[in-house]
Amino acid sequence: MKYLLFLLFISFSILSFGQDSTFTFTKNGFTDFVVSKVEGKLQADLYKKALDWISVTYKNPNVVIKAKIENEYIRFEGSNSNMICTKILGLKTCNLSTYQIELSFKDGKYKFDVIELKQYTTPSQYTSGGWSEIVLSTPKDVQDKPDVMNSIFAEDGEPKKMFRFYVENIPIEFNSLNKSLKEFLSNDKIPSQQKDW
Repeated sequence: MKYLLFLLFISFSILSFGQDSTFTFTKNGFTDFVVSKVEGKLQADLYKKALDWISVTYKNPNVVIKAKIENEYIRFEGSNSNMICTKILGLKTCNLSTYQIELSFKDGKYKFDVIELKQYTTPSQYTSGGWSEIVLSTPKDVQDKPDVMNSIFAEDGEPKKMFRFYVENIPIEFNSLNKSLKEFLSNDKIPSQQKDW
C-alpha cells in the first residue's frame, strides 16, 4: 500500500510540475519560462551553439549579449516593433519594445526565460511617454496593487478587444524565437555549411 501511494505521489508530482513547452498568455499571466529538450547535446555544446545563434540572429551580437557564464548561462536583449500592439477605436497601434531573455543550459536541455519586456510610448498631449515595463502577471507578493490581468482580460478569460493583439503577439514572438533557437541547437551543421553560395 505504501509503495502504491508513493507511485501515485511521484506521478502527481511529475504531472503537476512538468515544464511548459510553449509560452501562453492567459488571465493567470504569461508563462514563467520554457524548458526545451535537445537530445544528445552536452551542456557546453548547447552554450556554444546558443552564442552562435545570437551571432546569426542579431545584427550586433556583442551589444545584445548583456551577461554570460561560460557553459551555463547567457542573458541577451532584443527589440521588436510589431509585438506590443493595441487597438483603440478600430486603429491598431504598435510600440517599439525591448526584451531580455536568459538562457540556462544542462545536458540535453535548456531553459528560455523572458525576464524583462518594455515598450516605448511616444509622448503626446495625453501621456509623457518614454520607456515603461510591461507587466505580464499580477505580483503575488503585493497586496495593495490592482490586479493587472483584470485590466487586460474580461471576466470570461478572453482578452479585452483593446488588448487582443497584445495578448496574441507576445507569446507568438517568444515561441518563434525559442523555435528558431531549438532548431539551430538541434542542427549539427554550422551556419556556413547550411546554404550553397
